[in-house]
Amino acid sequence: MQTARFYCHLVWSVWCLLQVTAKDYVQLSHDGPAILGATINLRADLYTEENTRPYGTYKYKWTDNSMDRHEYEIVGTSNTTTFWNVTYSRENNTPGTYMVDIEVSYHTWGIIWTFDTSARIEFEITEYLNGNITAKQTNKTIVGDYISSVNETNLTIDIRKGDYDFIMQKATAISTYWFIDCKYYGHTDNFAFTYNFTSPGMTHEIGALVIASYDPPTTTTILPSTTTTAPINVTTVSPNATTANPNGTRITDVTTIMLSTTVASVDPSIKPVTTASPITTISTIDAANMSLPYICSNTSLIPPDPNKTYGYFYRKIHVRAPVSNISVEGTNWIQPWDMLSLNVTCKGSGPFCKCLQFHHGKYNITGNETCDDVEQLHSCNFSILHYFLEPSVYTILIILNNEVSKQVYPLTINIYKVTTKPQLSVIVVPVSCSLVAVVLIVFGVAYYIQSRARFTVEVADFDFGQSNPEMEYKTFTERLRDSFNNTVRPGNERLNGYKPLSNPQTLQ
Repeated sequence: MQTARFYCHLVWSVWCLLQVTAKDYVQLSHDGPAILGATINLRADLYTEENTRPYGTYKYKWTDNSMDRHEYEIVGTSNTTTFWNVTYSRENNTPGTYMVDIEVSYHTWGIIWTFDTSARIEFEITEYLNGNITAKQTNKTIVGDYISSVNETNLTIDIRKGDYDFIMQKATAISTYWFIDCKYYGHTDNFAFTYNFTSPGMTHEIGALVIASYDPPTTTTILPSTTTTAPINVTTVSPNATTANPNGTRITDVTTIMLSTTVASVDPSIKPVTTASPITTISTIDAANMSLPYICSNTSLIPPDPNKTYGYFYRKIHVRAPVSNISVEGTNWIQPWDMLSLNVTCKGSGPFCKCLQFHHGKYNITGNETCDDVEQLHSCNFSILHYFLEPSVYTILIILNNEVSKQVYPLTINIYKVTTKPQLSVIVVPVSCSLVAVVLIVFGVAYYIQSRARFTVEVADFDFGQSNPEMEYKTFTERLRDSFNNTVRPGNERLNGYKPLSNPQTLQ
Protein backbone atom coordinates (compact mmCIF):
# COMPACT_ATOMS: atom_id res chain seq x y z
CA MET A 1 0.00 0.00 0.00
CA GLN A 2 2.77 2.41 0.86
CA THR A 3 4.58 1.50 -2.35
CA ALA A 4 1.51 2.35 -4.41
CA ARG A 5 1.13 5.69 -2.70
CA PHE A 6 4.84 6.42 -3.28
CA TYR A 7 4.51 5.87 -7.01
CA CYS A 8 1.38 8.00 -7.17
CA HIS A 9 3.16 10.88 -5.48
CA LEU A 10 6.15 10.39 -7.77
CA VAL A 11 4.02 10.60 -10.90
CA TRP A 12 2.15 13.62 -9.54
CA SER A 13 5.43 15.38 -8.72
CA VAL A 14 6.87 14.70 -12.17
CA TRP A 15 3.69 15.95 -13.80
CA CYS A 16 3.75 19.13 -11.71
CA LEU A 17 7.44 19.61 -12.51
CA LEU A 18 6.76 19.30 -16.21
CA GLN A 19 3.93 21.77 -15.84
CA VAL A 20 6.30 24.31 -14.30
CA THR A 21 9.28 23.72 -16.58
CA ALA A 22 7.39 23.79 -19.90
CA LYS A 23 8.46 27.02 -21.63
CA ASP A 24 7.17 26.62 -25.16
CA TYR A 25 4.97 29.25 -26.77
CA VAL A 26 2.68 29.25 -29.78
CA GLN A 27 2.37 32.08 -32.33
CA LEU A 28 -0.93 32.57 -34.16
CA SER A 29 -1.62 34.35 -37.46
CA HIS A 30 -4.47 34.62 -40.00
CA ASP A 31 -5.22 36.03 -43.45
CA GLY A 32 -8.25 38.09 -42.43
CA PRO A 33 -10.33 40.11 -42.44
CA ALA A 34 -12.76 37.90 -44.34
CA ILE A 35 -16.24 38.51 -45.66
CA LEU A 36 -19.11 36.70 -43.99
CA GLY A 37 -19.52 33.35 -45.71
CA ALA A 38 -15.90 33.10 -46.87
CA THR A 39 -13.17 30.93 -45.38
CA ILE A 40 -10.52 32.37 -43.09
CA ASN A 41 -7.20 30.58 -42.68
CA LEU A 42 -5.47 30.42 -39.28
CA ARG A 43 -1.94 29.22 -38.57
CA ALA A 44 -0.16 28.17 -35.36
CA ASP A 45 3.65 27.91 -34.98
CA LEU A 46 5.17 26.31 -31.88
CA TYR A 47 8.53 27.57 -30.56
CA THR A 48 10.75 27.12 -27.53
CA GLU A 49 11.97 30.02 -25.46
CA GLU A 50 15.17 29.98 -27.56
CA ASN A 51 13.01 30.52 -30.69
CA THR A 52 13.78 27.04 -31.98
CA ARG A 53 11.37 24.30 -32.95
CA PRO A 54 10.74 21.76 -30.16
CA TYR A 55 10.71 17.97 -30.59
CA GLY A 56 7.95 15.67 -29.40
CA THR A 57 4.41 14.48 -30.00
CA TYR A 58 1.76 17.17 -29.72
CA LYS A 59 -1.97 17.71 -29.66
CA TYR A 60 -3.56 20.94 -30.96
CA LYS A 61 -7.09 21.92 -30.01
CA TRP A 62 -8.74 24.86 -31.79
CA THR A 63 -11.94 26.56 -30.57
CA ASP A 64 -13.72 29.82 -31.38
CA ASN A 65 -16.42 31.95 -29.80
CA SER A 66 -18.90 31.98 -32.68
CA MET A 67 -22.53 31.07 -32.32
CA ASP A 68 -21.88 27.74 -34.01
CA ARG A 69 -18.96 27.05 -31.63
CA HIS A 70 -16.45 25.58 -34.07
CA GLU A 71 -13.83 23.14 -32.78
CA TYR A 72 -10.93 21.39 -34.43
CA GLU A 73 -8.38 19.00 -32.94
CA ILE A 74 -5.15 17.41 -34.19
CA VAL A 75 -3.85 14.55 -32.05
CA GLY A 76 -0.48 12.82 -32.07
CA THR A 77 1.55 14.88 -34.53
CA SER A 78 5.20 15.88 -34.45
CA ASN A 79 4.57 18.95 -36.61
CA THR A 80 5.18 22.27 -34.92
CA THR A 81 3.05 24.11 -37.50
CA THR A 82 -0.65 23.50 -37.91
CA PHE A 83 -3.50 25.12 -39.85
CA TRP A 84 -7.23 25.57 -39.36
CA ASN A 85 -9.58 26.76 -42.10
CA VAL A 86 -12.95 27.84 -40.75
CA THR A 87 -16.00 29.27 -42.53
CA TYR A 88 -18.62 31.47 -40.90
CA SER A 89 -21.88 30.97 -42.78
CA ARG A 90 -24.12 33.90 -43.56
CA GLU A 91 -27.17 32.08 -42.18
CA ASN A 92 -25.93 31.50 -38.60
CA ASN A 93 -23.39 34.28 -38.03
CA THR A 94 -23.15 38.04 -38.17
CA PRO A 95 -20.26 40.37 -39.03
CA GLY A 96 -18.05 41.33 -36.13
CA THR A 97 -14.93 40.50 -34.17
CA TYR A 98 -14.28 36.83 -33.54
CA MET A 99 -11.77 35.10 -31.29
CA VAL A 100 -9.96 31.77 -31.66
CA ASP A 101 -8.10 29.88 -28.91
CA ILE A 102 -5.57 27.12 -29.32
CA GLU A 103 -4.32 24.75 -26.63
CA VAL A 104 -1.15 22.71 -27.15
CA SER A 105 -0.37 19.54 -25.19
CA TYR A 106 2.48 17.07 -25.47
CA HIS A 107 2.67 13.36 -24.80
CA THR A 108 4.30 12.47 -21.45
CA TRP A 109 5.58 8.95 -20.68
CA GLY A 110 3.51 7.72 -23.58
CA ILE A 111 0.34 7.59 -21.49
CA ILE A 112 -0.91 11.09 -20.65
CA TRP A 113 -1.26 14.46 -22.43
CA THR A 114 0.40 17.30 -20.54
CA PHE A 115 -0.51 20.93 -21.12
CA ASP A 116 2.26 22.82 -22.93
CA THR A 117 1.03 26.28 -23.91
CA SER A 118 -1.92 28.21 -25.33
CA ALA A 119 -2.63 31.37 -27.34
CA ARG A 120 -5.52 33.53 -28.53
CA ILE A 121 -6.08 35.72 -31.58
CA GLU A 122 -8.83 38.03 -32.85
CA PHE A 123 -9.94 38.75 -36.41
CA GLU A 124 -12.71 40.54 -38.26
CA ILE A 125 -15.57 39.01 -40.21
CA THR A 126 -16.95 41.77 -42.42
CA GLU A 127 -20.11 42.28 -44.42
CA TYR A 128 -18.25 43.62 -47.43
CA LEU A 129 -15.50 42.40 -49.70
CA ASN A 130 -11.93 43.03 -48.58
CA GLY A 131 -9.01 44.10 -50.73
CA ASN A 132 -7.53 47.17 -52.39
CA ILE A 133 -6.96 48.84 -55.75
CA THR A 134 -3.60 48.22 -57.40
CA ALA A 135 -2.21 50.34 -60.23
CA LYS A 136 0.19 49.14 -62.91
CA GLN A 137 2.14 51.00 -65.57
CA THR A 138 4.30 49.27 -68.18
CA ASN A 139 3.48 45.96 -66.44
CA LYS A 140 4.99 47.15 -63.16
CA THR A 141 2.99 47.51 -59.99
CA ILE A 142 3.05 51.05 -58.63
CA VAL A 143 4.42 51.20 -55.11
CA GLY A 144 3.04 54.26 -53.37
CA ASP A 145 0.53 56.84 -54.58
CA TYR A 146 2.45 58.39 -57.53
CA ILE A 147 1.88 57.52 -61.19
CA SER A 148 3.39 58.75 -64.43
CA SER A 149 1.49 61.09 -66.74
CA VAL A 150 2.89 59.56 -69.93
CA ASN A 151 1.93 55.90 -69.42
CA GLU A 152 -1.45 54.21 -69.45
CA THR A 153 -2.62 53.12 -66.00
CA ASN A 154 -4.21 49.72 -65.44
CA LEU A 155 -6.37 49.73 -62.32
CA THR A 156 -7.22 46.34 -60.80
CA ILE A 157 -9.16 45.40 -57.68
CA ASP A 158 -7.05 42.95 -55.71
CA ILE A 159 -9.69 41.11 -53.67
CA ARG A 160 -8.62 38.91 -50.79
CA LYS A 161 -8.30 35.32 -52.05
CA GLY A 162 -10.88 33.85 -49.66
CA ASP A 163 -13.42 36.53 -50.55
CA TYR A 164 -12.69 36.13 -54.27
CA ASP A 165 -13.19 32.36 -54.12
CA PHE A 166 -16.46 32.85 -52.25
CA ILE A 167 -18.09 35.21 -54.75
CA MET A 168 -16.74 33.34 -57.77
CA GLN A 169 -18.31 30.10 -56.52
CA LYS A 170 -21.60 31.51 -55.26
CA ALA A 171 -22.42 34.61 -57.33
CA THR A 172 -24.36 34.45 -60.57
CA ALA A 173 -23.29 37.93 -61.79
CA ILE A 174 -20.51 40.30 -60.80
CA SER A 175 -20.20 43.94 -61.92
CA THR A 176 -17.68 46.62 -61.04
CA TYR A 177 -18.64 50.32 -61.23
CA TRP A 178 -15.77 52.81 -61.54
CA PHE A 179 -15.60 56.40 -60.29
CA ILE A 180 -12.83 58.96 -60.77
CA ASP A 181 -13.14 62.17 -58.79
CA CYS A 182 -16.79 61.31 -58.10
CA LYS A 183 -17.59 60.95 -61.80
CA TYR A 184 -19.02 57.70 -63.04
CA TYR A 185 -16.95 56.16 -65.85
CA GLY A 186 -18.97 53.02 -66.54
CA HIS A 187 -18.80 49.44 -65.33
CA THR A 188 -16.89 46.30 -66.21
CA ASP A 189 -17.66 42.62 -65.83
CA ASN A 190 -14.24 41.99 -64.30
CA PHE A 191 -12.14 43.84 -61.76
CA ALA A 192 -9.94 45.84 -64.19
CA PHE A 193 -10.14 49.33 -65.65
CA THR A 194 -7.76 51.31 -67.88
CA TYR A 195 -7.35 55.08 -67.85
CA ASN A 196 -4.81 57.74 -68.87
CA PHE A 197 -3.99 60.38 -66.27
CA THR A 198 -2.27 63.02 -68.40
CA SER A 199 -2.21 66.11 -66.16
CA PRO A 200 0.93 66.34 -63.99
CA GLY A 201 0.45 67.86 -60.57
CA MET A 202 -3.12 66.63 -60.19
CA THR A 203 -4.51 64.38 -57.44
CA HIS A 204 -7.30 61.96 -58.29
CA GLU A 205 -9.60 59.85 -56.14
CA ILE A 206 -10.49 56.44 -57.54
CA GLY A 207 -13.50 54.53 -56.30
CA ALA A 208 -14.74 51.10 -57.38
CA LEU A 209 -17.98 49.43 -56.33
CA VAL A 210 -18.24 45.65 -56.76
CA ILE A 211 -21.70 44.05 -56.68
CA ALA A 212 -22.00 40.27 -56.66
CA SER A 213 -25.54 39.03 -57.20
CA TYR A 214 -26.91 35.60 -56.30
CA ASP A 215 -30.17 35.99 -58.21
CA PRO A 216 -30.82 33.79 -61.22
CA PRO A 217 -29.37 35.51 -64.34
CA THR A 218 -31.81 37.63 -66.34
CA THR A 219 -31.52 39.28 -69.74
CA THR A 220 -30.86 43.00 -69.44
CA THR A 221 -29.60 45.79 -71.64
CA ILE A 222 -26.42 47.48 -70.46
CA LEU A 223 -24.41 50.48 -71.56
CA PRO A 224 -22.51 49.68 -74.79
CA SER A 225 -19.05 50.62 -73.52
CA THR A 226 -17.71 49.01 -70.35
CA THR A 227 -14.51 51.02 -70.06
CA THR A 228 -15.26 54.53 -71.22
CA THR A 229 -12.57 57.16 -70.88
CA ALA A 230 -14.91 60.16 -70.70
CA PRO A 231 -16.94 60.78 -67.52
CA ILE A 232 -20.67 60.20 -67.64
CA ASN A 233 -22.91 62.50 -65.65
CA VAL A 234 -25.21 59.80 -64.33
CA THR A 235 -28.86 60.74 -63.88
CA THR A 236 -31.79 58.83 -62.48
CA VAL A 237 -32.94 56.39 -65.15
CA SER A 238 -35.35 53.53 -65.32
CA PRO A 239 -36.02 50.76 -67.85
CA ASN A 240 -37.26 51.98 -71.21
CA ALA A 241 -36.11 55.51 -70.34
CA THR A 242 -34.14 57.81 -72.60
CA THR A 243 -30.93 59.53 -71.60
CA ALA A 244 -28.00 61.27 -73.27
CA ASN A 245 -24.40 60.19 -73.49
CA PRO A 246 -21.39 62.54 -73.54
CA ASN A 247 -21.42 62.69 -77.36
CA GLY A 248 -24.87 64.25 -77.42
CA THR A 249 -26.70 61.26 -78.88
CA ARG A 250 -29.71 59.68 -77.22
CA ILE A 251 -29.56 56.20 -75.71
CA THR A 252 -32.72 54.29 -74.89
CA ASP A 253 -33.40 51.23 -72.78
CA VAL A 254 -30.71 52.01 -70.23
CA THR A 255 -30.55 49.57 -67.37
CA THR A 256 -30.92 51.21 -63.97
CA ILE A 257 -27.76 50.90 -61.89
CA MET A 258 -28.97 49.62 -58.55
CA LEU A 259 -26.55 50.53 -55.77
CA SER A 260 -28.67 49.69 -52.78
CA THR A 261 -26.40 49.11 -49.83
CA THR A 262 -24.23 50.73 -47.23
CA VAL A 263 -20.61 49.92 -48.15
CA ALA A 264 -17.72 49.97 -45.70
CA SER A 265 -14.13 50.72 -46.53
CA VAL A 266 -11.41 48.10 -46.05
CA ASP A 267 -8.92 50.68 -44.83
CA PRO A 268 -9.71 52.55 -41.59
CA SER A 269 -8.12 55.68 -43.03
CA ILE A 270 -10.49 55.63 -46.01
CA LYS A 271 -13.90 57.22 -45.71
CA PRO A 272 -16.62 54.60 -46.23
CA VAL A 273 -19.48 55.23 -48.62
CA THR A 274 -23.13 54.37 -48.97
CA THR A 275 -24.87 53.57 -52.22
CA ALA A 276 -28.40 54.35 -53.15
CA SER A 277 -30.67 53.37 -55.99
CA PRO A 278 -30.95 54.79 -58.50
CA ILE A 279 -27.77 56.87 -58.99
CA THR A 280 -28.46 60.57 -59.19
CA THR A 281 -26.07 63.26 -60.41
CA ILE A 282 -22.61 62.62 -59.02
CA SER A 283 -21.28 65.35 -56.74
CA THR A 284 -18.47 65.64 -54.25
CA ILE A 285 -19.55 65.41 -50.61
CA ASP A 286 -18.05 65.22 -47.17
CA ALA A 287 -18.85 61.70 -46.01
CA ALA A 288 -17.39 62.32 -42.55
CA ASN A 289 -20.27 64.64 -41.61
CA MET A 290 -22.96 62.14 -42.53
CA SER A 291 -24.55 59.53 -40.35
CA LEU A 292 -23.98 56.88 -43.02
CA PRO A 293 -21.39 56.77 -45.79
CA TYR A 294 -22.08 57.45 -49.46
CA ILE A 295 -20.47 56.97 -52.83
CA CYS A 296 -20.12 60.56 -53.93
CA SER A 297 -23.89 61.02 -53.87
CA ASN A 298 -26.15 62.38 -51.15
CA THR A 299 -29.31 60.39 -51.86
CA SER A 300 -31.83 58.54 -49.77
CA LEU A 301 -30.73 55.25 -48.26
CA ILE A 302 -32.12 51.95 -49.43
CA PRO A 303 -31.61 48.80 -47.34
CA PRO A 304 -29.04 46.41 -48.81
CA ASP A 305 -30.25 43.51 -50.88
CA PRO A 306 -29.62 40.27 -48.98
CA ASN A 307 -29.10 38.46 -52.28
CA LYS A 308 -26.08 40.60 -53.13
CA THR A 309 -22.57 41.04 -51.80
CA TYR A 310 -20.95 44.46 -52.00
CA GLY A 311 -17.46 45.85 -51.82
CA TYR A 312 -16.22 49.43 -52.08
CA PHE A 313 -12.56 50.12 -52.78
CA TYR A 314 -10.88 53.49 -52.68
CA ARG A 315 -7.47 54.86 -53.61
CA LYS A 316 -5.93 58.31 -54.01
CA ILE A 317 -3.18 58.85 -56.60
CA HIS A 318 -0.89 61.75 -57.50
CA VAL A 319 0.10 62.33 -61.12
CA ARG A 320 3.71 63.30 -61.83
CA ALA A 321 5.68 63.94 -65.02
CA PRO A 322 8.72 61.63 -65.37
CA VAL A 323 12.29 62.87 -65.65
CA SER A 324 13.12 63.68 -69.29
CA ASN A 325 15.19 65.89 -71.60
CA ILE A 326 18.44 65.84 -69.62
CA SER A 327 20.84 68.41 -71.10
CA VAL A 328 24.40 69.34 -70.15
CA GLU A 329 26.04 72.69 -70.92
CA GLY A 330 29.80 73.15 -70.81
CA THR A 331 32.91 71.60 -72.29
CA ASN A 332 33.97 68.06 -71.43
CA TRP A 333 37.48 68.45 -72.97
CA ILE A 334 39.83 69.97 -70.42
CA GLN A 335 43.51 69.79 -69.40
CA PRO A 336 44.81 68.30 -66.15
CA TRP A 337 44.32 70.54 -63.12
CA ASP A 338 41.70 72.59 -64.95
CA MET A 339 38.31 72.74 -63.25
CA LEU A 340 35.43 70.94 -64.94
CA SER A 341 32.38 73.20 -64.89
CA LEU A 342 29.09 71.84 -66.27
CA ASN A 343 25.45 72.83 -65.82
CA VAL A 344 22.74 70.12 -65.94
CA THR A 345 19.02 70.70 -66.49
CA CYS A 346 16.05 68.39 -67.08
CA LYS A 347 12.28 68.36 -67.22
CA GLY A 348 9.75 66.61 -65.00
CA SER A 349 7.85 66.96 -61.74
CA GLY A 350 9.84 67.69 -58.60
CA PRO A 351 11.18 67.11 -56.10
CA PHE A 352 14.16 65.32 -57.59
CA CYS A 353 16.89 63.10 -56.17
CA LYS A 354 20.34 63.66 -57.66
CA CYS A 355 23.40 61.43 -57.39
CA LEU A 356 26.79 61.51 -59.14
CA GLN A 357 29.19 58.62 -59.69
CA PHE A 358 32.71 58.98 -61.11
CA HIS A 359 34.24 56.08 -63.05
CA HIS A 360 37.68 55.81 -64.67
CA GLY A 361 37.35 54.98 -68.35
CA LYS A 362 34.16 54.43 -70.32
CA TYR A 363 31.15 52.95 -68.49
CA ASN A 364 28.19 51.02 -69.88
CA ILE A 365 25.02 51.67 -67.89
CA THR A 366 22.84 48.76 -66.71
CA GLY A 367 19.86 50.69 -65.34
CA ASN A 368 20.32 49.17 -61.87
CA GLU A 369 22.76 51.78 -60.60
CA THR A 370 22.08 53.05 -57.09
CA CYS A 371 23.61 55.74 -54.92
CA ASP A 372 24.08 56.19 -51.21
CA ASP A 373 24.92 59.89 -51.31
CA VAL A 374 21.66 61.39 -52.58
CA GLU A 375 20.86 65.10 -52.73
CA GLN A 376 17.31 66.45 -52.81
CA LEU A 377 16.50 69.12 -55.41
CA HIS A 378 13.34 71.19 -55.76
CA SER A 379 14.13 72.01 -59.40
CA CYS A 380 16.18 70.08 -61.93
CA ASN A 381 19.02 72.57 -62.36
CA PHE A 382 22.45 72.00 -60.80
CA SER A 383 26.19 72.34 -61.51
CA ILE A 384 29.03 69.82 -61.63
CA LEU A 385 32.43 71.15 -60.46
CA HIS A 386 35.40 68.78 -60.31
CA TYR A 387 39.18 68.64 -60.75
CA PHE A 388 40.91 65.87 -62.70
CA LEU A 389 44.65 65.49 -62.11
CA GLU A 390 45.70 62.85 -64.62
CA PRO A 391 45.11 62.89 -68.38
CA SER A 392 42.66 60.10 -69.25
CA VAL A 393 39.01 59.35 -70.08
CA TYR A 394 36.43 59.45 -67.27
CA THR A 395 32.68 58.83 -67.07
CA ILE A 396 30.32 60.75 -64.79
CA LEU A 397 27.03 58.97 -64.14
CA ILE A 398 24.20 61.43 -63.51
CA ILE A 399 21.42 59.56 -61.70
CA LEU A 400 18.15 61.49 -61.48
CA ASN A 401 14.80 60.24 -60.22
CA ASN A 402 11.50 61.44 -58.86
CA GLU A 403 8.48 59.55 -57.57
CA VAL A 404 7.62 57.99 -60.95
CA SER A 405 10.82 57.53 -62.96
CA LYS A 406 14.58 57.15 -62.90
CA GLN A 407 17.16 58.27 -65.47
CA VAL A 408 20.85 57.34 -65.66
CA TYR A 409 22.80 59.68 -67.93
CA PRO A 410 26.46 58.82 -68.75
CA LEU A 411 28.74 61.77 -69.47
CA THR A 412 32.21 61.16 -70.94
CA ILE A 413 34.99 63.53 -69.81
CA ASN A 414 38.27 63.74 -71.78
CA ILE A 415 41.35 65.01 -69.94
CA TYR A 416 44.13 65.67 -72.47
CA LYS A 417 47.76 66.75 -72.11
CA VAL A 418 49.03 69.47 -74.49
CA THR A 419 52.43 68.95 -76.29
CA THR A 420 54.14 72.37 -76.68
CA LYS A 421 55.39 73.09 -80.24
CA PRO A 422 57.27 76.31 -81.31
CA GLN A 423 55.34 78.61 -83.55
CA LEU A 424 56.47 79.27 -87.15
CA SER A 425 57.17 82.94 -86.48
CA VAL A 426 59.59 82.01 -83.71
CA ILE A 427 61.72 80.18 -86.28
CA VAL A 428 61.27 82.36 -89.40
CA VAL A 429 62.00 85.76 -87.84
CA PRO A 430 65.38 84.90 -86.23
CA VAL A 431 66.58 83.06 -89.33
CA SER A 432 65.55 85.92 -91.61
CA CYS A 433 67.25 88.50 -89.42
CA SER A 434 70.41 86.43 -89.23
CA LEU A 435 70.58 86.12 -93.02
CA VAL A 436 70.08 89.87 -93.43
CA ALA A 437 72.86 90.57 -90.89
CA VAL A 438 75.27 88.21 -92.68
CA VAL A 439 74.55 89.86 -96.04
CA LEU A 440 75.12 93.33 -94.57
CA ILE A 441 78.41 92.29 -92.98
CA VAL A 442 79.67 90.70 -96.19
CA PHE A 443 78.64 93.72 -98.22
CA GLY A 444 80.34 96.10 -95.76
CA VAL A 445 83.63 94.16 -95.79
CA ALA A 446 83.65 94.06 -99.61
CA TYR A 447 82.95 97.75 -99.81
CA TYR A 448 85.75 98.50 -97.36
CA ILE A 449 88.30 96.47 -99.30
CA GLN A 450 87.27 98.10 -102.57
CA SER A 451 87.62 101.61 -101.03
CA ARG A 452 91.13 100.90 -99.69
CA ALA A 453 92.20 99.78 -103.11
CA ARG A 454 90.85 102.91 -104.79
CA PHE A 455 92.17 105.67 -102.52
CA THR A 456 95.74 106.27 -101.18
CA VAL A 457 96.00 108.55 -98.23
CA GLU A 458 99.29 110.61 -97.98
CA VAL A 459 100.11 111.71 -94.51
CA ALA A 460 102.25 114.84 -93.88
CA ASP A 461 104.86 114.52 -91.25
CA PHE A 462 104.78 117.52 -89.04
CA ASP A 463 107.48 117.36 -86.48
CA PHE A 464 106.44 119.72 -83.79
CA GLY A 465 108.59 118.11 -81.24
CA GLN A 466 112.05 119.33 -82.46
CA SER A 467 113.66 122.11 -80.47
CA ASN A 468 114.58 125.10 -82.64
CA PRO A 469 115.80 128.18 -80.89
CA GLU A 470 114.91 130.36 -83.88
CA MET A 471 111.24 129.46 -83.56
CA GLU A 472 110.93 130.51 -80.01
CA TYR A 473 110.30 134.08 -81.02
CA LYS A 474 108.23 133.28 -84.11
CA THR A 475 104.53 133.25 -84.22
CA PHE A 476 102.46 130.19 -85.08
CA THR A 477 101.90 131.48 -88.64
CA GLU A 478 105.60 131.99 -89.19
CA ARG A 479 106.47 128.57 -87.86
CA LEU A 480 103.84 126.97 -90.11
CA ARG A 481 105.24 128.76 -93.16
CA ASP A 482 108.81 127.68 -92.35
CA SER A 483 107.65 124.07 -92.01
CA PHE A 484 106.10 124.15 -95.45
CA ASN A 485 109.20 125.72 -96.95
CA ASN A 486 111.46 123.09 -95.44
CA THR A 487 109.49 120.30 -97.06
CA VAL A 488 110.20 121.69 -100.56
CA ARG A 489 113.47 120.51 -102.02
CA PRO A 490 115.45 122.85 -104.18
CA GLY A 491 114.82 122.21 -107.85
CA ASN A 492 111.56 120.28 -107.26
CA GLU A 493 109.13 123.12 -106.52
CA ARG A 494 107.29 122.59 -109.75
CA LEU A 495 107.17 118.84 -109.21
CA ASN A 496 105.70 118.97 -105.73
CA GLY A 497 103.33 121.76 -106.61
CA TYR A 498 104.43 123.98 -103.76
CA LYS A 499 105.84 127.48 -104.02
CA PRO A 500 108.06 128.74 -101.28
CA LEU A 501 106.69 131.47 -99.11
CA SER A 502 109.58 133.97 -98.96
CA ASN A 503 107.85 137.06 -97.74
CA PRO A 504 106.64 136.67 -94.27
CA GLN A 505 104.95 140.00 -94.42
CA THR A 506 102.66 138.84 -97.13
CA LEU A 507 100.95 136.34 -94.79
CA GLN A 508 100.37 139.00 -92.35
